[in-house]
Amino acid sequence: MALAGKHLKVAAGIWVPYVLLNHDEDGKLIGYSGILIEFMDLFAKRLNFTYSIVEAADGEWGRILSNGSATGMVGLCHRKEVDMALGPFSITRVRLPFVDYSVPLFMDGSGIFLPRPTLERDLAGFAKPFAWQVWLGIMIFLAASMTIGLAINYLVQRWGLKPQSGVGQSHRRARGRQATFKAVWLIQLLLAEPVDVPPMVLTGKIFLGTWMLVAVILSSAYQGILTSLLAVPKVEIPVDSLQDLVDYGKIPWANEYGTSLHQMFGDSKSGVHKKINDGAFLVVASWDVRERIKKEKFAVLCDFYSMKKIISDDFSALGECNYYIAKQTIWYTNFAFAFPKHSPIIPLFDKLITMMKEGGLINRYRGMSIPNATHCMVRPGKEGGTKSLVLSMDDLTGIFLLVVGGVTLGIFAIIIELILHKLKKD
Repeated sequence: MALAGKHLKVAAGIWVPYVLLNHDEDGKLIGYSGILIEFMDLFAKRLNFTYSIVEAADGEWGRILSNGSATGMVGLCHRKEVDMALGPFSITRVRLPFVDYSVPLFMDGSGIFLPRPTLERDLAGFAKPFAWQVWLGIMIFLAASMTIGLAINYLVQRWGLKPQSGVGQSHRRARGRQATFKAVWLIQLLLAEPVDVPPMVLTGKIFLGTWMLVAVILSSAYQGILTSLLAVPKVEIPVDSLQDLVDYGKIPWANEYGTSLHQMFGDSKSGVHKKINDGAFLVVASWDVRERIKKEKFAVLCDFYSMKKIISDDFSALGECNYYIAKQTIWYTNFAFAFPKHSPIIPLFDKLITMMKEGGLINRYRGMSIPNATHCMVRPGKEGGTKSLVLSMDDLTGIFLLVVGGVTLGIFAIIIELILHKLKKD
Protein backbone atom coordinates (compact mmCIF):
# COMPACT_ATOMS: atom_id res chain seq x y z
CA MET A 1 0.00 0.00 0.00
CA ALA A 2 1.45 3.35 -1.09
CA LEU A 3 5.09 3.33 0.13
CA ALA A 4 4.81 -0.20 1.56
CA GLY A 5 6.73 0.37 4.76
CA LYS A 6 9.59 2.30 3.17
CA HIS A 7 11.84 4.27 5.54
CA LEU A 8 12.34 7.93 4.61
CA LYS A 9 15.19 10.19 5.62
CA VAL A 10 13.64 13.57 6.33
CA ALA A 11 15.73 16.72 6.74
CA ALA A 12 14.49 19.19 9.34
CA GLY A 13 15.65 22.21 11.29
CA ILE A 14 14.22 24.04 14.29
CA TRP A 15 11.46 26.46 13.42
CA VAL A 16 9.02 27.05 16.26
CA PRO A 17 6.20 25.98 16.16
CA TYR A 18 6.62 23.93 12.96
CA VAL A 19 9.54 21.79 14.08
CA LEU A 20 11.16 21.47 17.50
CA LEU A 21 14.25 19.28 17.88
CA ASN A 22 15.47 18.09 21.27
CA HIS A 23 19.13 17.26 21.88
CA ASP A 24 20.99 15.75 24.78
CA GLU A 25 24.06 17.29 26.43
CA ASP A 26 26.30 15.86 23.72
CA GLY A 27 24.20 17.41 20.97
CA LYS A 28 22.64 14.13 19.88
CA LEU A 29 19.08 14.33 18.57
CA ILE A 30 16.78 12.55 21.02
CA GLY A 31 13.30 13.73 20.03
CA TYR A 32 11.23 16.03 17.86
CA SER A 33 7.80 17.61 17.83
CA GLY A 34 5.84 20.46 16.24
CA ILE A 35 3.11 21.07 13.69
CA LEU A 36 4.96 19.49 10.77
CA ILE A 37 5.99 16.49 12.86
CA GLU A 38 2.29 15.90 13.56
CA PHE A 39 1.65 16.18 9.83
CA MET A 40 4.39 13.65 9.12
CA ASP A 41 2.90 11.21 11.64
CA LEU A 42 -0.44 11.47 9.83
CA PHE A 43 1.22 11.04 6.43
CA ALA A 44 3.18 8.02 7.70
CA LYS A 45 -0.02 6.27 8.74
CA ARG A 46 -1.84 7.03 5.50
CA LEU A 47 1.05 6.21 3.17
CA ASN A 48 2.53 3.38 5.23
CA PHE A 49 6.09 4.52 5.78
CA THR A 50 8.47 5.24 8.64
CA TYR A 51 10.87 8.16 8.89
CA SER A 52 13.81 9.55 10.77
CA ILE A 53 14.96 13.14 11.11
CA VAL A 54 18.28 14.30 9.64
CA GLU A 55 19.84 17.69 10.44
CA ALA A 56 21.98 19.71 8.06
CA ALA A 57 25.55 19.91 9.36
CA ASP A 58 25.85 23.62 8.54
CA GLY A 59 22.51 24.50 10.13
CA GLU A 60 21.24 26.34 7.04
CA TRP A 61 17.89 26.09 5.33
CA GLY A 62 19.47 26.40 1.95
CA ARG A 63 21.31 28.98 -0.11
CA ILE A 64 22.58 28.63 -3.66
CA LEU A 65 26.25 29.55 -3.84
CA SER A 66 28.11 31.11 -6.76
CA ASN A 67 29.94 27.83 -7.45
CA GLY A 68 26.66 26.09 -8.21
CA SER A 69 26.34 24.16 -4.95
CA ALA A 70 23.55 24.33 -2.39
CA THR A 71 23.86 24.57 1.38
CA GLY A 72 21.73 23.28 4.23
CA MET A 73 18.64 21.14 3.80
CA VAL A 74 18.24 22.24 0.18
CA GLY A 75 21.72 20.86 -0.44
CA LEU A 76 20.80 17.54 1.21
CA CYS A 77 17.81 17.21 -1.12
CA HIS A 78 19.81 18.24 -4.16
CA ARG A 79 22.47 15.63 -3.46
CA LYS A 80 19.74 13.08 -2.70
CA GLU A 81 21.12 12.44 0.75
CA VAL A 82 17.56 12.66 2.11
CA ASP A 83 14.16 11.78 0.66
CA MET A 84 12.55 15.11 1.57
CA ALA A 85 12.93 18.16 3.79
CA LEU A 86 10.22 19.59 6.03
CA GLY A 87 11.14 23.24 6.22
CA PRO A 88 8.67 24.65 5.36
CA PHE A 89 10.64 26.29 2.56
CA SER A 90 9.78 29.45 0.70
CA ILE A 91 9.44 28.72 -3.00
CA THR A 92 12.06 30.87 -4.70
CA ARG A 93 13.37 31.12 -8.23
CA VAL A 94 16.98 30.39 -7.28
CA ARG A 95 16.04 27.14 -5.53
CA LEU A 96 13.86 25.71 -8.30
CA PRO A 97 16.74 24.17 -10.33
CA PHE A 98 17.94 22.33 -7.21
CA VAL A 99 14.78 20.92 -5.60
CA ASP A 100 11.15 20.20 -6.38
CA TYR A 101 8.38 21.36 -4.07
CA SER A 102 5.12 19.91 -2.86
CA VAL A 103 1.92 21.85 -3.39
CA PRO A 104 2.08 24.93 -1.13
CA LEU A 105 1.16 24.45 2.50
CA PHE A 106 0.37 28.14 3.02
CA MET A 107 1.37 31.62 1.95
CA ASP A 108 3.15 34.06 4.22
CA GLY A 109 5.18 37.24 4.01
CA SER A 110 8.37 38.55 5.54
CA GLY A 111 9.02 41.88 7.15
CA ILE A 112 10.78 43.76 9.94
CA PHE A 113 10.35 42.67 13.56
CA LEU A 114 11.55 45.09 16.21
CA PRO A 115 11.01 46.28 19.80
CA ARG A 116 7.74 48.08 20.25
CA PRO A 117 8.00 51.89 20.22
CA THR A 118 6.71 53.44 23.43
CA LEU A 119 5.65 56.89 24.55
CA GLU A 120 8.77 58.71 25.66
CA ARG A 121 9.22 61.90 27.65
CA ASP A 122 9.65 64.87 25.34
CA LEU A 123 10.91 68.05 26.99
CA ALA A 124 10.17 70.04 23.84
CA GLY A 125 6.68 68.57 23.40
CA PHE A 126 5.04 72.00 23.76
CA ALA A 127 6.80 73.06 20.55
CA LYS A 128 5.52 70.13 18.49
CA PRO A 129 2.29 71.70 17.19
CA PHE A 130 4.45 73.51 14.61
CA ALA A 131 7.31 72.08 12.60
CA TRP A 132 10.69 73.69 13.15
CA GLN A 133 10.38 75.37 9.75
CA VAL A 134 7.20 77.11 10.96
CA TRP A 135 8.86 78.31 14.17
CA LEU A 136 11.81 79.60 12.16
CA GLY A 137 9.46 81.37 9.75
CA ILE A 138 7.60 83.03 12.63
CA MET A 139 10.87 84.23 14.15
CA ILE A 140 12.10 85.62 10.83
CA PHE A 141 8.86 87.43 10.02
CA LEU A 142 8.57 88.71 13.59
CA ALA A 143 12.07 90.16 13.47
CA ALA A 144 11.46 91.64 10.01
CA SER A 145 8.14 93.15 11.10
CA MET A 146 9.70 94.72 14.18
CA THR A 147 12.45 96.22 12.03
CA ILE A 148 9.94 97.60 9.53
CA GLY A 149 7.73 98.92 12.35
CA LEU A 150 10.61 100.74 13.95
CA ALA A 151 11.48 102.20 10.55
CA ILE A 152 7.89 103.43 10.24
CA ASN A 153 8.16 104.95 13.70
CA TYR A 154 11.37 106.75 12.72
CA LEU A 155 9.86 108.13 9.50
CA VAL A 156 6.75 109.35 11.28
CA GLN A 157 8.85 111.17 13.84
CA ARG A 158 11.24 112.62 11.25
CA TRP A 159 8.61 113.78 8.77
CA GLY A 160 6.24 114.96 11.46
CA LEU A 161 3.18 113.08 10.22
CA LYS A 162 0.03 114.12 12.06
CA PRO A 163 -2.35 111.68 13.70
CA GLN A 164 -5.72 110.96 12.11
CA SER A 165 -8.62 113.27 12.84
CA GLY A 166 -10.53 112.46 15.96
CA VAL A 167 -7.48 111.92 18.06
CA GLY A 168 -7.50 114.48 20.87
CA GLN A 169 -4.50 116.64 21.63
CA SER A 170 -4.37 115.55 25.27
CA HIS A 171 -4.65 111.90 24.26
CA ARG A 172 -1.93 112.46 21.68
CA ARG A 173 0.36 114.00 24.25
CA ALA A 174 -0.32 111.12 26.64
CA ARG A 175 0.75 108.65 24.05
CA GLY A 176 3.74 110.66 22.88
CA ARG A 177 5.94 109.75 20.01
CA GLN A 178 6.18 106.07 20.97
CA ALA A 179 2.49 105.58 20.15
CA THR A 180 3.43 105.37 16.45
CA PHE A 181 4.80 101.83 16.79
CA LYS A 182 6.11 99.62 19.59
CA ALA A 183 7.92 96.36 18.91
CA VAL A 184 6.36 94.86 22.04
CA TRP A 185 2.91 95.15 20.39
CA LEU A 186 3.68 92.13 18.17
CA ILE A 187 4.65 90.02 21.19
CA GLN A 188 1.47 91.09 22.96
CA LEU A 189 -0.63 90.06 19.99
CA LEU A 190 0.99 86.61 19.75
CA LEU A 191 0.41 86.11 23.50
CA ALA A 192 -3.22 87.30 23.22
CA GLU A 193 -2.48 90.37 25.34
CA PRO A 194 -4.34 93.66 24.70
CA VAL A 195 -2.60 96.58 23.01
CA ASP A 196 -3.35 99.50 25.30
CA VAL A 197 -2.47 102.31 22.87
CA PRO A 198 -3.05 101.79 19.12
CA PRO A 199 -0.87 103.38 16.42
CA MET A 200 -1.49 107.08 15.73
CA VAL A 201 -1.15 106.90 11.91
CA LEU A 202 -2.98 104.83 9.27
CA THR A 203 0.16 103.00 8.14
CA GLY A 204 0.79 101.70 11.64
CA LYS A 205 -2.83 100.61 12.04
CA ILE A 206 -2.73 98.60 8.81
CA PHE A 207 0.56 97.08 9.85
CA LEU A 208 -0.67 96.16 13.32
CA GLY A 209 -4.05 94.96 12.03
CA THR A 210 -2.34 92.47 9.74
CA TRP A 211 -0.42 91.00 12.66
CA MET A 212 -3.63 90.84 14.72
CA LEU A 213 -5.14 88.53 12.08
CA VAL A 214 -1.95 86.45 11.87
CA ALA A 215 -1.82 86.15 15.67
CA VAL A 216 -5.42 84.93 15.88
CA ILE A 217 -4.78 82.22 13.27
CA LEU A 218 -1.47 81.08 14.76
CA SER A 219 -2.80 81.09 18.32
CA SER A 220 -5.92 79.10 17.42
CA ALA A 221 -3.93 76.53 15.45
CA TYR A 222 -1.32 76.14 18.19
CA GLN A 223 -3.84 75.76 21.00
CA GLY A 224 -5.93 73.22 19.10
CA ILE A 225 -3.02 71.00 18.09
CA LEU A 226 -1.34 71.21 21.50
CA THR A 227 -4.59 70.19 23.22
CA SER A 228 -4.84 67.19 20.91
CA LEU A 229 -1.24 66.15 21.48
CA LEU A 230 -1.55 66.38 25.27
CA ALA A 231 -4.93 64.63 25.48
CA VAL A 232 -4.15 61.82 23.01
CA PRO A 233 -0.36 61.52 22.73
CA LYS A 234 1.04 59.88 19.61
CA VAL A 235 3.85 57.35 19.81
CA GLU A 236 6.53 58.03 17.24
CA ILE A 237 7.34 55.02 15.03
CA PRO A 238 10.84 55.52 13.63
CA VAL A 239 10.99 52.37 11.47
CA ASP A 240 8.24 51.12 9.18
CA SER A 241 10.27 50.12 6.10
CA LEU A 242 13.71 48.95 5.02
CA GLN A 243 14.62 52.49 4.02
CA ASP A 244 13.58 53.73 7.47
CA LEU A 245 15.78 51.07 9.04
CA VAL A 246 18.80 52.26 7.06
CA ASP A 247 18.09 55.98 7.51
CA TYR A 248 17.21 55.90 11.22
CA GLY A 249 20.60 54.55 12.21
CA LYS A 250 19.74 53.88 15.86
CA ILE A 251 18.45 50.31 15.59
CA PRO A 252 20.82 47.50 14.50
CA TRP A 253 19.28 44.71 12.43
CA ALA A 254 19.82 41.01 11.91
CA ASN A 255 19.03 38.45 9.22
CA GLU A 256 18.31 34.77 9.77
CA TYR A 257 21.26 32.65 8.72
CA GLY A 258 20.89 30.43 5.66
CA THR A 259 17.32 31.46 4.79
CA SER A 260 15.78 32.72 1.56
CA LEU A 261 15.96 36.27 2.94
CA HIS A 262 19.67 35.79 3.60
CA GLN A 263 20.01 34.69 -0.02
CA MET A 264 17.95 37.58 -1.41
CA PHE A 265 19.81 40.34 0.42
CA GLY A 266 23.15 38.65 -0.12
CA ASP A 267 22.60 38.57 -3.89
CA SER A 268 21.74 42.29 -4.04
CA LYS A 269 24.29 44.47 -5.80
CA SER A 270 22.90 47.94 -5.08
CA GLY A 271 20.14 49.93 -3.46
CA VAL A 272 18.57 49.54 -0.04
CA HIS A 273 18.78 45.73 -0.18
CA LYS A 274 22.56 45.95 -0.55
CA LYS A 275 22.73 48.36 2.40
CA ILE A 276 20.58 46.02 4.48
CA ASN A 277 22.87 43.09 3.70
CA ASP A 278 26.06 45.06 4.41
CA GLY A 279 24.77 46.36 7.75
CA ALA A 280 23.18 43.15 9.07
CA PHE A 281 24.52 40.62 11.51
CA LEU A 282 23.29 37.02 11.44
CA VAL A 283 21.19 35.06 13.93
CA VAL A 284 19.99 31.46 13.78
CA ALA A 285 16.30 32.32 14.15
CA SER A 286 14.10 35.13 15.44
CA TRP A 287 12.68 32.76 18.05
CA ASP A 288 16.14 32.20 19.55
CA VAL A 289 16.75 35.92 20.03
CA ARG A 290 13.24 37.00 21.05
CA GLU A 291 14.41 38.16 24.50
CA ARG A 292 17.50 39.85 23.08
CA ILE A 293 15.29 41.86 20.71
CA LYS A 294 13.62 43.47 23.73
CA LYS A 295 16.74 43.95 25.84
CA GLU A 296 19.30 44.90 23.21
CA LYS A 297 16.87 46.84 20.98
CA PHE A 298 17.52 45.47 17.51
CA ALA A 299 15.37 44.37 14.56
CA VAL A 300 15.18 41.01 12.80
CA LEU A 301 14.13 40.34 9.22
CA CYS A 302 11.89 37.27 9.30
CA ASP A 303 8.49 35.83 8.39
CA PHE A 304 5.27 37.25 9.79
CA TYR A 305 4.12 34.00 11.38
CA SER A 306 7.27 33.79 13.53
CA MET A 307 6.65 37.38 14.61
CA LYS A 308 3.06 36.57 15.61
CA LYS A 309 4.17 33.45 17.48
CA ILE A 310 6.67 35.46 19.54
CA ILE A 311 4.11 38.21 20.21
CA SER A 312 1.44 35.69 21.22
CA ASP A 313 3.67 33.78 23.63
CA ASP A 314 5.08 36.97 25.13
CA PHE A 315 1.61 38.40 25.72
CA SER A 316 0.39 35.10 27.18
CA ALA A 317 3.27 35.10 29.67
CA LEU A 318 3.49 38.79 30.57
CA GLY A 319 0.25 40.41 29.43
CA GLU A 320 2.30 43.07 27.65
CA CYS A 321 2.96 44.12 24.08
CA ASN A 322 6.73 44.33 23.67
CA TYR A 323 7.16 43.88 19.91
CA TYR A 324 6.17 45.69 16.74
CA ILE A 325 5.75 44.52 13.14
CA ALA A 326 6.72 47.21 10.63
CA LYS A 327 4.21 48.07 7.91
CA GLN A 328 6.37 47.22 4.93
CA THR A 329 6.18 43.69 3.56
CA ILE A 330 9.52 42.59 2.10
CA TRP A 331 7.87 39.87 0.05
CA TYR A 332 5.07 37.30 -0.02
CA THR A 333 5.70 33.72 -1.05
CA ASN A 334 4.32 30.17 -0.80
CA PHE A 335 5.84 27.69 1.63
CA ALA A 336 6.12 23.96 0.96
CA PHE A 337 8.04 20.74 1.56
CA ALA A 338 11.18 20.22 -0.53
CA PHE A 339 12.13 17.03 -2.40
CA PRO A 340 14.98 15.87 -4.61
CA LYS A 341 14.34 16.64 -8.27
CA HIS A 342 11.78 14.29 -9.91
CA SER A 343 11.07 12.44 -6.68
CA PRO A 344 8.33 9.80 -7.19
CA ILE A 345 6.79 10.40 -3.76
CA ILE A 346 5.81 14.02 -4.43
CA PRO A 347 2.34 13.19 -5.89
CA LEU A 348 1.50 11.10 -2.81
CA PHE A 349 2.25 13.97 -0.46
CA ASP A 350 0.55 16.50 -2.73
CA LYS A 351 -2.71 14.58 -2.53
CA LEU A 352 -2.74 14.50 1.27
CA ILE A 353 -1.64 18.13 1.62
CA THR A 354 -4.44 19.22 -0.71
CA MET A 355 -6.99 17.31 1.37
CA MET A 356 -5.70 18.92 4.57
CA LYS A 357 -5.83 22.41 3.06
CA GLU A 358 -9.35 21.90 1.75
CA GLY A 359 -10.42 20.71 5.20
CA GLY A 360 -8.86 23.80 6.82
CA LEU A 361 -6.54 21.72 9.00
CA ILE A 362 -3.34 23.55 8.13
CA ASN A 363 -4.75 26.98 8.94
CA ARG A 364 -6.35 25.57 12.07
CA TYR A 365 -3.05 24.19 13.34
CA ARG A 366 -1.31 27.49 12.61
CA GLY A 367 -4.02 29.54 14.29
CA MET A 368 -3.99 27.41 17.43
CA SER A 369 -0.31 28.24 17.97
CA ILE A 370 -0.84 32.00 18.10
CA PRO A 371 -4.02 32.52 20.19
CA ASN A 372 -3.04 35.93 21.59
CA ALA A 373 -1.27 37.55 18.65
CA THR A 374 -4.13 39.93 17.82
CA HIS A 375 -3.95 41.70 21.20
CA CYS A 376 -0.81 43.51 20.10
CA MET A 377 -1.62 43.97 16.41
CA VAL A 378 -2.56 47.61 16.96
CA ARG A 379 -0.69 50.87 16.62
CA PRO A 380 1.77 51.51 19.47
CA GLY A 381 0.08 53.60 22.13
CA LYS A 382 -3.36 52.09 21.41
CA GLU A 383 -2.88 48.74 23.18
CA GLY A 384 -5.49 49.59 25.80
CA GLY A 385 -7.79 51.39 23.39
CA THR A 386 -8.21 55.13 22.97
CA LYS A 387 -8.50 56.87 26.32
CA SER A 388 -7.86 60.31 27.72
CA LEU A 389 -4.54 60.83 29.45
CA VAL A 390 -4.02 62.28 32.92
CA LEU A 391 -1.00 64.50 32.48
CA SER A 392 1.84 63.91 34.92
CA MET A 393 4.87 65.96 35.82
CA ASP A 394 6.87 63.96 33.29
CA ASP A 395 4.48 65.04 30.53
CA LEU A 396 4.83 68.73 31.43
CA THR A 397 8.49 68.81 32.41
CA GLY A 398 9.35 70.92 29.37
CA ILE A 399 6.80 73.58 30.36
CA PHE A 400 8.20 73.85 33.88
CA LEU A 401 11.74 74.04 32.54
CA LEU A 402 10.58 76.86 30.26
CA VAL A 403 9.24 78.73 33.30
CA VAL A 404 12.50 78.21 35.18
CA GLY A 405 14.42 79.45 32.15
CA GLY A 406 12.22 82.55 31.88
CA VAL A 407 12.54 83.39 35.58
CA THR A 408 16.31 82.90 35.41
CA LEU A 409 16.51 85.17 32.38
CA GLY A 410 14.39 87.79 34.15
CA ILE A 411 16.64 87.73 37.22
CA PHE A 412 19.67 88.06 35.00
CA ALA A 413 18.06 91.00 33.15
CA ILE A 414 17.22 92.92 36.34
CA ILE A 415 20.77 92.42 37.61
CA ILE A 416 22.09 93.90 34.35
CA GLU A 417 19.64 96.82 34.65
CA LEU A 418 20.71 97.52 38.22
CA ILE A 419 24.36 97.48 37.20
CA LEU A 420 23.73 99.83 34.28
CA HIS A 421 21.65 102.12 36.50
CA LYS A 422 24.43 102.23 39.07
CA LEU A 423 27.03 103.03 36.43
CA LYS A 424 24.84 105.78 34.96
CA LYS A 425 24.22 107.30 38.41
CA ASP A 426 27.92 107.29 39.22
